[in-house]
Amino acid sequence: MRSLPEAVIFSFSGTLVDTTRISHLVAGHHPACDAPAADLFQLEVVSCPPVQQVARLLKIERGVGRIVVLVAADRDHYRPHIQSWLDLNGLAVDEMHLRSVSDHRPDALTKTELVSVLQERYEIVHAYEDRTDVARAYERLGIGVTLTRGVTEIARDAAAA
Repeated sequence: MRSLPEAVIFSFSGTLVDTTRISHLVAGHHPACDAPAADLFQLEVVSCPPVQQVARLLKIERGVGRIVVLVAADRDHYRPHIQSWLDLNGLAVDEMHLRSVSDHRPDALTKTELVSVLQERYEIVHAYEDRTDVARAYERLGIGVTLTRGVTEIARDAAAA
């Protein structure tokens, strides 16, 4: 039996990126959805800081030799913005998987479909995710999850202090 390389999954908005300052732009919507200000949200993401604790975890995962895969519900046409943010913040991922522009399904469904395909090539050993519904969906696929919502809130509170 061939063994697959180990990989970890990181989500983007709200997990790697502290979007607290711009979350009002997509209030009631996920940024990937058709929120009236979704484009503005994506343009503003580039100026948002990383969640330092999660950025450190990404670097640790790379340091131990795991493949780092960004799986985000953001639409594929935002790829250049996401890559710019990663570059500006000195974070590298091995692969980036985003929803297609025409995909309007719930994030949990879109992301688990993307991850199911990845499981054919990698042993996905862990995921870092800020959304509870997506975390539960990953757990149903047998993937351990660190729910980063609390980490984002801690970072926001520290910035406000």
